[in-house]
Amino acid sequence: MLPRKLKQLVFVSFHIFLVVLFVVANNDFCASVFETHVDFTLLDHVINKTDVADELECQLKCMGNKSCKSFNVHRNGNNAKKLCELNNKTRQMKPGDFKRKKGSTYYGSVQGTCVDVSRQRSGKTKGGQCHPNYKGKLCQTRKLGQSAANPGKSCKHILESKDSEGDGEYWIDPEGKGNPLKVYCDMKTDGGGWLLVANFVLNSTSPPDWTAESSYRGIRNFANNKMGISVSALKELRSHLSFTQLRFHCSKKQGRTFHVTTVSNSTGEAVVEYFSGQKDVRPDSCGSFQRMEDDNSKLVIECESWSNDGKWGFNGGDVERRLYTGFARVPRNYNWNLPYGSWYCDDWYHDPVSPGDFWKIYVR
Repeated sequence: MLPRKLKQLVFVSFHIFLVVLFVVANNDFCASVFETHVDFTLLDHVINKTDVADELECQLKCMGNKSCKSFNVHRNGNNAKKLCELNNKTRQMKPGDFKRKKGSTYYGSVQGTCVDVSRQRSGKTKGGQCHPNYKGKLCQTRKLGQSAANPGKSCKHILESKDSEGDGEYWIDPEGKGNPLKVYCDMKTDGGGWLLVANFVLNSTSPPDWTAESSYRGIRNFANNKMGISVSALKELRSHLSFTQLRFHCSKKQGRTFHVTTVSNSTGEAVVEYFSGQKDVRPDSCGSFQRMEDDNSKLVIECESWSNDGKWGFNGGDVERRLYTGFARVPRNYNWNLPYGSWYCDDWYHDPVSPGDFWKIYVR
């Protein structure tokens, strides 16, 4: 027989071990506090039952099941084995089902404060700081867009919710149906809230072959640096987000930078409708956009000469590549063009391409 003090030490050590395991496993909870309730059980939320040797074995089974939020351990008569029940709810989620039952023990976690107490101890802040992805007085509110579990509607939605952490990757769910995707958001330029829908960045002097994404969900492939969605895909995206502006940005190291944003009025709306495939009427160029600070293009200066009639785009051509094939051009002088090996940015057979040259399109 073990001495009484040794038994107590083993018991305490075992429960400390369970605390660490359960808190680590339950990453859905911020700053989880482990709890044990002897002679209690959670009824009607069992997703798995099995006999175990002890509580630790039951704990490990819960850790291995992504749906497990808590577990019950019951004495099994005179049997040396114990009955382990894994629950997909906690007592806080279903308080009416938390009942007293002699011989049973409930194990779960309670969501406590999400304040980063380590920062508080360091003296850097008076009241502590929230863990990443959380906000609020008690730091228990998830920030939008920081995880697939809490996506924003759009980049603009995340920005307006004051959950932006600058330019970078965010999770959005344009359709609001629980099928989020990770995208790139520009949260600084012209007030921010821009969603990247085309991204081409050259890594050599040989431009890549590419195919326009047929679904708007292709925007999640932004990191491959040769992503561009088709006009149909942009139309699909607009049906979910109702964006009102487009932004075009290209730059060559051995050339110039073309960088414009459509204006927020009926003239700019005509441009959005044209490139979203909602209308086939080519919109006027001059007066439909505003020049960004880093733009030094000739195209902007000579907008009245675009396609020889002062309009965006040109008659004919592949409608699905309308966004990429000479939509802004002064014939034989300046052009925006990506396909067929002719990568122009405010030039026309003039400036060679270099690693780092880019072409990007955003919506807001």
